[in-house]
Amino acid sequence: MSFCCAISGEAPTEPVISAKTGRIYEKRILQKYMEEHGCEPQTDHALSADDIISVDGAPPVVRPRPPTLTSVPALLSTFQNEWDAVVLETFALKQQYEQVRRELSQALYQNDAACRVVARLVRERDEARAALAALNVQVSASAEVQKPARADQMDVDGAPEPAGGDHSDHKDQDRGELSAEDTYYERAAETSRVLSAMRMKRETPAGLVTPEAWKTAREAQTVEALHTTTKPGIVGLDVDRSGDLVLTAGLDNHAEVFSRSRDQTLATLKGHTKRVTSAAWVPGASGLSAHIVTGSADKSVRVWAPKPANSDDDASVRAIGWTKLCIIKHHNAEVVGVAVHPSNEYVASAAADGSWAVHSMQGETVVSGTVDAPVSRIAFHPDGTFLGLGTHDGQAKIVDVKQRQVLATLDVAADAEGDASEVNGLHFSENGYYFVTTSAREAAVWDLRKQKKTKVWDLKDLAPDADAEAAFTAARFDVSGKYLAVVADRVVVLKVKGWAQLAELQVGEFPARAVAWVGDTASAVVAATMDNSLHYYEPAQE
Repeated sequence: MSFCCAISGEAPTEPVISAKTGRIYEKRILQKYMEEHGCEPQTDHALSADDIISVDGAPPVVRPRPPTLTSVPALLSTFQNEWDAVVLETFALKQQYEQVRRELSQALYQNDAACRVVARLVRERDEARAALAALNVQVSASAEVQKPARADQMDVDGAPEPAGGDHSDHKDQDRGELSAEDTYYERAAETSRVLSAMRMKRETPAGLVTPEAWKTAREAQTVEALHTTTKPGIVGLDVDRSGDLVLTAGLDNHAEVFSRSRDQTLATLKGHTKRVTSAAWVPGASGLSAHIVTGSADKSVRVWAPKPANSDDDASVRAIGWTKLCIIKHHNAEVVGVAVHPSNEYVASAAADGSWAVHSMQGETVVSGTVDAPVSRIAFHPDGTFLGLGTHDGQAKIVDVKQRQVLATLDVAADAEGDASEVNGLHFSENGYYFVTTSAREAAVWDLRKQKKTKVWDLKDLAPDADAEAAFTAARFDVSGKYLAVVADRVVVLKVKGWAQLAELQVGEFPARAVAWVGDTASAVVAATMDNSLHYYEPAQE
């Protein structure tokens, strides 16, 4: 009969058994452990000599008396004692290891709970700051209303005027001393503060088309033969605030303004020497009174001002048009996109060499910077504080304009190969924290608060029957932030947050490269295709 010691794992020479647990031990090792700990190994049971029972498993072997250390038997006996000590120490270390693991698990649990508490406090702090900012805006507005009354009171009391004119002249003088860059920062901060406060009180626009209505959407109109046929293709699209005028950017080096109500092209903006990559309305005014900004592969940005005749309701089509206000030649590479600041007083541009800049509408460059990758798309955050840049290597970068620093780099399609990695669509929602990106094989909605993808679609999700050459090309939120239009070989309308697919709208044989919403109530969506056509889609009229 053979036994194994529960401590050393070896066959004991003098086996004993515990009366409390029934475990087998080497007697000398157990006695040493009891002298140090006073209990049975691996348990908390107190163990005395009466609880140890000798086991007669084999004829006893009489061990020789250990001689001096000069002999081999003495050395073996010493080694045996040292081995016993090592076994006991290893056993104790194992117990300590298990204890440390339990303590570490508890510490990690407490750390996770603390992080959750900190996150909640940070959120509450941000909400309090936003509320304070809104209150400051209200107080400032009240103070501005009260200032004229105080001035009148001073006149009644006969108080003398300050030398050199009134206070407004001094304010204008102080403002005039600011540099163009500081003026931009001041204007951007004021715009951000006002828009942030307004967003907190933002309500759903009256007359917003319902999701049920969008489920009945169909193609309502097709406009053909825009631009020239020598270089067909529309790659940029924007709709003015009135919803009637559509601005297109073409591969024929021109931008055009089409009126849906008149069903004709009102103006062709000529001047760029290479393809127009992007075009945008300046939404400070609506209709024919709005300015236009275009960017081109000729490395320039142009600002166009409406002709005086545009303000005349009875003006003929020949009299309507836009003239060149200024040409901005800041970049040394192809301009890939332009974006209008929410204040409507500045425009941002980005180039294929990774450079970006903010310009005034008079053509002065006030801020500029670079990123470490070729840029393919640019968009302003709704508050105007940040820029979103899409790159050719599959990343989206959030840039702080004032600090000229990249705050976040998000992986859109960095693992894709070739042109499939390019970010070909980027747009912010008016709610301030959602933005959408598209690459050839994936469309995704991001949450800026978490810097993570909230929803992801591949081609099989939105276009299950698409052919192998199909690809995502654009995406855009509507003004209310309630709907999202995504373009592949078709236009798909989605409901924000639930991300339910409301409509699937075919664009025909030629691919669409741009999409835009019509009006503040999401009454229609328009897509531009590479055969120089516009496709309008609307909910079916009841």
